[in-house]
Amino acid sequence: MGNPTDWLLALALAYERNTAQQPIPPSELFALLPAEAQQRLTSRQQEISAQDDATVTAWLAQTLDGLRQRVRQRSPALDERVHPSHIAAALRHEPLYIQRLLLASLPAAIGTAVARALRQSQMRLNMDDLAPVAPVLNAIRQRFLSQFVSADQIAPLTVFDELTEAELYRVAHAVGVAEVALASYDLPTTEAVTALLRRFAEAEARAIAEQIAALRIRPRPPAAARREFARQLVRTAMTAHKRDPELVTTLGWQVIMVALPAAGDANRLAFAFQKLPPKLVRRLQEWLDAPPSTARPELQKQLFEDVSRWAQHHRNQSMPDLSGAAVALE
Repeated sequence: MGNPTDWLLALALAYERNTAQQPIPPSELFALLPAEAQQRLTSRQQEISAQDDATVTAWLAQTLDGLRQRVRQRSPALDERVHPSHIAAALRHEPLYIQRLLLASLPAAIGTAVARALRQSQMRLNMDDLAPVAPVLNAIRQRFLSQFVSADQIAPLTVFDELTEAELYRVAHAVGVAEVALASYDLPTTEAVTALLRRFAEAEARAIAEQIAALRIRPRPPAAARREFARQLVRTAMTAHKRDPELVTTLGWQVIMVALPAAGDANRLAFAFQKLPPKLVRRLQEWLDAPPSTARPELQKQLFEDVSRWAQHHRNQSMPDLSGAAVALE
């Protein structure tokens, strides 16, 4: 994240050298920070002060120029949908005083969750007291935020990108329901469908049955290749994840992972992943790295369109529960 200690020290020395204005002694600037930060700054000040004046002046000009360039850049905003675990991971190896400063700048709810993960409290700072070092704090915060993808880095922004963590789970579940229904489309008898539905909880079985019925009354059947893909995916999942209590949602995530490459934007994938807990992200990455052999580009494009329709369906609040109107994945 650069060298925030040097930035703070350079600002302090610049203020001290500026006799045209009321100079702020470094000791007063340092007093605003935790003891650990003060010790770092004092030690660094001693190193710099041991150099000759020309060397100090050159170091000061170079450090301040680098800081100005950072501050002039547009400061990104933290997307409030980022999962606290990812923020905690980004902060974990930073010095304690940097952690505290950045925690204090986070929205209260996110800051509390991140502080809990870091096993510390989220202190609230009086920003007026920190005004003398605001440029360096802004630069530190900007460098920290650059580790995350912001909405304006995705073009064009889709309804899928707007989903929160909770909404992503709900959409994954709905996509899984639709995928099981599509895989069941060609089952020859009512008894075969009933046997399949017994593998699922009552609410899920009812939703799958509704999806099957919706598919069968359509004037045209789903494409044969799409039906075969669904059968392959569901068959494999029922074998590999047969003890998974969230099998339907797992299926939905697998469909989404096959679909996302069609979006053609690496930032979109990172934007989705940063909303989810790391354990799930690792699982999703495995599926992303090993897609089914039948996942051709044209199929991936269709799947992304289908997933986007589910996302829109949810965002329109027309999917209040699993027994709502069917939106079949073709």
